[in-house]
Amino acid sequence: MQKEYKGILKGRGLPNYGWKIFEVSGAKAGQEIGLALLGFVGRLVIVGFNMAKIEYSVSRLMAFDAEIIGTWGCLPEHYPAVLGMVLRSRILVEPFVELRPMSAVARTFQEIHDAGSPEKRVVLTPDF
Repeated sequence: MQKEYKGILKGRGLPNYGWKIFEVSGAKAGQEIGLALLGFVGRLVIVGFNMAKIEYSVSRLMAFDAEIIGTWGCLPEHYPAVLGMVLRSRILVEPFVELRPMSAVARTFQEIHDAGSPEKRVVLTPDF
């Protein structure tokens, strides 16, 4: 994977340093990939959440002059601007969300418990 990544950078004439990586999947594998791609003066931003433990040599941060930070997304004062971008379709949300009625909450929790993280994020809506 790292070889492919470096090949893409080289093929497009892009620098191999200073990249900002946003890991939003919340999957252990996604976070491991983000760590593997973190390079010189890079920044890895962890948005996705999970409870898995991941092994990483933190001395690489010093050697690369890199950073890892965590965030829930953005500060509340930025919500109006972000919501505006969603409403103007500059940020697409629909392909990543599945709506279900609130009455399906027990079934939904059981499905997620049995199968793991769903492909799309489930949003429960009121039953009217």
